[in-house]
Amino acid sequence: MNKLIINADDFGYTKEVNLGILDAHRFGTVTSATIMTNQNFFDHAIGIYPKSLGIGVHLNLTWGNSLFNGKPFNRFNKYKIILGIIDAEFVENEFRKQIEKLLEVGIRPDHLDTHHHMHAFQPVTNAIIKLAQEYHIYKIRWPKEKGKKILLQTSYIKQKFINNNLKNCPIKTTDHFYGILHTGSPKMKHFISYLNFEGSAEICCHPGKKSLVQDKLWKTREKELNILTNDIFFNKIKEKDIQLITFKEL
Repeated sequence: MNKLIINADDFGYTKEVNLGILDAHRFGTVTSATIMTNQNFFDHAIGIYPKSLGIGVHLNLTWGNSLFNGKPFNRFNKYKIILGIIDAEFVENEFRKQIEKLLEVGIRPDHLDTHHHMHAFQPVTNAIIKLAQEYHIYKIRWPKEKGKKILLQTSYIKQKFINNNLKNCPIKTTDHFYGILHTGSPKMKHFISYLNFEGSAEICCHPGKKSLVQDKLWKTREKELNILTNDIFFNKIKEKDIQLITFKEL
């Protein structure tokens, strides 16, 4: 039987994101989430977190404040990471703090990933692998997504960079990954197309309720929630006899 993890990113970002993730989980599609432990609504997420939801850490170097030094992240961190010039010691120290914050509230993460998939670039790749092994977190997202797209679209170019940088994953991961190519433009046909795989797969998604917080996905989080709580999508999963699992069950 093919196995599927539907993982919602950005848990802990806003109340609306937290509640949207919980709605999709209760509906039966979202099985897993990754929490941003440095965000303002981390405590709210922990307060409503059900044990039936798999949980990992959404390691973050670009949004909000550092847990390591308390300062806002440098607004150029994303570019420093892509260019490979970010301080490796800072990356490891920051990630360590973010993992430990979840452990401190008594929750052991079942996997790790990064905001904006920054572990596709060194030295972030080495840091996440080292810490996964050190903290005995035996699963990781490896965001290599196959798919055809118009060459000049930003998401396609981003995915080409990621695929070129990521080699074989030394930590347990899924056979397939989906979600980057259509981030910001979700449609039911995209989500249904993700179900055509063999083995195991992860769908990365960003559901949320309507919010006034205007990040890059503020107009599409509710669209994703509507897809994930639609009987058409849920029934297609059942038709294909796909088993929905968490990273812990991988």
